[in-house]
Amino acid sequence: MNIILKISRYLISLIIGFVFIISAYLILMSGIYHTPTKFLTSSNYVIPSNKILIVGGTRGVGLEIIKKLIDRGEDVTAMVRSTSNVQQLNQLGVKQVIADALIKEQVESIFSQNNFGTVISTLGTSAKDLPKRQNFIQSMFKGEVKMDPNKRPDFIGNRNIIDSAKAMGANRFIFITVIGTGESYNALPPLARRGHKEVIIQKEKAENHLRESGLAYTIIRPGGFSNGQSSGKAKLTEDPLAFSFIARVDVANLAIEALGNKQSIGKTFTAYDSDMLYLYRMFMD
Repeated sequence: MNIILKISRYLISLIIGFVFIISAYLILMSGIYHTPTKFLTSSNYVIPSNKILIVGGTRGVGLEIIKKLIDRGEDVTAMVRSTSNVQQLNQLGVKQVIADALIKEQVESIFSQNNFGTVISTLGTSAKDLPKRQNFIQSMFKGEVKMDPNKRPDFIGNRNIIDSAKAMGANRFIFITVIGTGESYNALPPLARRGHKEVIIQKEKAENHLRESGLAYTIIRPGGFSNGQSSGKAKLTEDPLAFSFIARVDVANLAIEALGNKQSIGKTFTAYDSDMLYLYRMFMD
């Protein structure tokens, strides 16, 4: 009887400890610590009538942006690598140009052959591009695996895109980066900050390069992504300490809204969703 009692107490202690750890993790990975009060004012935005190039459009936010622009009847082209999976782009009937963002000459070539007036870049390192290692939870405690910056598009790839856009006279550039860069560093939950350290460094360099380019830019920093449906509550705020999770489709909506809103030019925003402050919301939809 004593043995059963001891085992029961041990199991209860384990369960309580597990619940405590999970609860602490969810709190540490939440956006409850700061609430922004000032947001970009909505307007009857008009997207510039020109050719729009989407970089990073084979998946994620970039693909969502393409879908929405096509629905609006815009002239959209996707820049893809020769090895990219373009099945969804083909199904959408999207025009494509082939170039590796890391190869400057290829990027210059596609810009010189096309009159792109607007560029939207969601370009960045994806999980499948990183060397194999421990799972994501472990990476937040041990730090992100290091990777040669010359093989990552986060800075070099975006720099090549920015330089070519500038050289060829593009008049608008929307850049999707990440919370944690620049003055938003302290907005990112500590564990995520550690897990994405290498990405943050490269993304910040790309942001600064864009600011110095002279292009009419808008920088949008989202937090963690979900594949859920739009909450209808996502907004852009200039408050660098804001943090929330957000659906990819909502980031796409915000990017397109910013594109046609002159008030967004030359500014850096956080993509904020008051309905997505807690990590568990990522798994609700």
